[in-house]
Amino acid sequence: MAGTTQTTDAANERQRARDQRGIRSTQRVRAENTRLPSPPRQRRPALAALAVLLIVGGAAIAALLAMRVDERTPVLVLTQPVAAGERIPAEAIGTTQVASENTRLIPESQLDDVTSRYARVSLAEGQLLDTTMLTQQAPLTEGRVAVGAFLGQGFLPARGLQAGDIVDLVSIVTGEGEAVVEGARVASARTAEGAGQGGGSGSMVTLLVDRADAATIGGLAATNQLVVTLVERGTPFESEE
Repeated sequence: MAGTTQTTDAANERQRARDQRGIRSTQRVRAENTRLPSPPRQRRPALAALAVLLIVGGAAIAALLAMRVDERTPVLVLTQPVAAGERIPAEAIGTTQVASENTRLIPESQLDDVTSRYARVSLAEGQLLDTTMLTQQAPLTEGRVAVGAFLGQGFLPARGLQAGDIVDLVSIVTGEGEAVVEGARVASARTAEGAGQGGGSGSMVTLLVDRADAATIGGLAATNQLVVTLVERGTPFESEE
């Protein structure tokens, strides 16, 4: 009798387990059926169009830069300073690539012509050469010489001197001032510190004068008894008779 009861209980347990599994399975199926479907992936045409524009724009910019590089031509550039009135030496000339369309810059092909010309103004290292900077006429014509002088503050105009200036040279030996040379030409001028006898600041100036006046001007400059007065600013060398 006890064995029959145990068998019945075991059968009942198995039935309950099957029923529970069936309920769970049914509930799971219902839960899955009630889930909302996942939304479809949204396409973004604006981003795609932007990407295309960026690619096309980058290609256009690259093409433009390549065209600009192709338009650059070799022109002449100074590799060392050249004072006004000096002949342009071949060793002072180099080349660089620039866009020189519609400019006065001198192309590399005219190098031989440039070395036969003179600087109208003082030229600095790294300066691109153009046709307005050069002259065919040598400033040191027959009978003319270049005299160097250090002029301290108070012995030249407050705004200084520049290449091509027309000046009068005045002696102050007597204290009254006497023009010893009229219409001299400034070949070059640059600021200098401590070049004079007193070690003060001023300008180193190269003056073009007649040979007969060179000794007088040199002596006055050496003893700080020379004053330079400006007559005309920046007259080109080739205008000189």
